[in-house]
Amino acid sequence: MKYYDIIIVGSGPAGCACALSLKGSGLRVLVIDKSTFPRDKVCGDAIPNTVPKALMMLDEKYLTALRAFPEKVNIDSCKVVAPSGKSVTLHFKLEGYASTRLDFDNFMVNLAEQESQAAVITGEGLTDVILSNNHVEVTTDKGNRYTSKLIIGCDGAHSVLNKKLTSTKVDHNHYIGAVRAYYKNVKGLQPNTMEIHLVKGFMPGYFWIFPLTNNTCNTGFGMVSSSISSKKINLRKSLLDIVSNSETIRKRFTDAVALEDPIGYGLPTGSRKVQISGDRFMLAGDAASLIDPATGEGIGNAMISGIKAGQHAIKCFNKNDFSSSFMKQYEDAIHRYFWNDMRNKYLLQRMVGEKAWLADFAIRLAADVPWIKNKLQRLF
Repeated sequence: MKYYDIIIVGSGPAGCACALSLKGSGLRVLVIDKSTFPRDKVCGDAIPNTVPKALMMLDEKYLTALRAFPEKVNIDSCKVVAPSGKSVTLHFKLEGYASTRLDFDNFMVNLAEQESQAAVITGEGLTDVILSNNHVEVTTDKGNRYTSKLIIGCDGAHSVLNKKLTSTKVDHNHYIGAVRAYYKNVKGLQPNTMEIHLVKGFMPGYFWIFPLTNNTCNTGFGMVSSSISSKKINLRKSLLDIVSNSETIRKRFTDAVALEDPIGYGLPTGSRKVQISGDRFMLAGDAASLIDPATGEGIGNAMISGIKAGQHAIKCFNKNDFSSSFMKQYEDAIHRYFWNDMRNKYLLQRMVGEKAWLADFAIRLAADVPWIKNKLQRLF
């Protein structure tokens, strides 16, 4: 039995940001992850402006390190294409990037190992967690047991802690299914520009092309899970269908080389309030269902929630209070920070739905009316 003050489960962006937020606290922190790094994470690979914001919340030098990180592409624009083919290009004032999760998550793990003062164990997965009146005990697939006073679940959409400690179930109205495939030599890419295509027959959802290094693109398609079920959509087949047959897209892929078959993943969105805390535990990132319901982005939200979990953990030790009522302060803080934006985007998603004509109308207006374009820029 090995003792720590805090155990963080998961060393993705949420877990690493949480560990970094505890630097200098004097607490004994363990970060544990089932994977060894570098490892792939199926994702769109967009690194939005909330990521630099989160790094600045921690330490300016971490943002400096990200700016010097070579395995990324600067993103300053987003081209949004309507079902009719009409498009508008949005320009961002805040910095954002695109980087494979293989590279970015490894960057974050290295940062946590070098800077956080936490013990980081990879290649060891959590199998069980038991809460008692005065401690938390976890068991791993290596047969090891660890105890702590507090545990923070940053272990993703299929969180073991979420399954073990809450009654939250998947709700397909608040869940996105998506597939990703890497392609090389896609034609017509504009410098530093990501693309979102609303394709008739494949809404509510969108097809994306996000540029990466080495003339490679992250190409994918995502859709609300309730629509996937009701329409009996095959996401992998749909992605290939869009690439091969969509009039505005297929010509750009005639010489493209697929580097893999489409790979699927699920995204629990922040468009409903779920339990993310209780006696001696908090959840952050995808484990806390904090995916943006309109864009599918979750990395920045994960990091910010991880930081807030770390900050609240310090309060718990200062007060020697690990009760569910005290943990509720963290949950309330997360909902205050994210809820209005998440709810508004969910309502917008529901309003547009499958209405290709409405998407066309909105994008035509955005192309011609500056204040509407500014509203759309804020969405992305």
